[in-house]
Amino acid sequence: MDIKKIQHILGQLTEVNEQLISLADDIWLDIDPRDNESIAAGAQFLQDYNQSTEQLSQTAAAIEQQLSQYFQQDSASLQPAIEHGSDDAQKNQRMIKELDRSKAYSLRDNFTFKRPYGFVLNGIAYTQITTWKAIYLKVLDILHSTNPDKFAALATEQRFVSNRGNSLFTHQPEKLRVAQSLSAGFYAEVNMSANTIKDTLMQVLDYFSIEENTMKIYLREDRAA
Repeated sequence: MDIKKIQHILGQLTEVNEQLISLADDIWLDIDPRDNESIAAGAQFLQDYNQSTEQLSQTAAAIEQQLSQYFQQDSASLQPAIEHGSDDAQKNQRMIKELDRSKAYSLRDNFTFKRPYGFVLNGIAYTQITTWKAIYLKVLDILHSTNPDKFAALATEQRFVSNRGNSLFTHQPEKLRVAQSLSAGFYAEVNMSANTIKDTLMQVLDYFSIEENTMKIYLREDRAA
């Protein structure tokens, strides 16, 4: 079995899942806040819908784990390889120049139903990215490599715990809807829409005292336009 074929299939599965999660955000915006019947019907629908998408996310994670075990590959190797320019200044500049042919988006933009292609963080380009989850995990990996001690404290940082007690990072994966293990030895929540991921990235960058405008995102649609 060609590992690249598995990478492609898992990437497609993640893309579909992200689109379905983003649909909930879109539906919520369509609910008329002045219409009580609309609010009640919409809230009930979204509760059921969110439960279904969460089940799909968990199933996708289980499939990835099963494939990883069967083919004796770690989960990271089953994800499409991300190209980066961190080890070659000339290559990095070429990658940035190529990306800049498209429109650059900030973390303040709306990414509902948008598909990523790459990003630039602190002057380093990353491309060949197909999902928001991949961007999120790559940024976390970059931050871990640059400041491992501060990164380790994410699992206990209160700013990443909601008012209802839901954590974005934890040593206890059962507390997350869909847990993704990190090289730092704890877990991250990954069952999120594109906009929730970019909002979380803003929080994480702020935690590391990194200006959000040092990150630019490029979308796949722009490259096809």
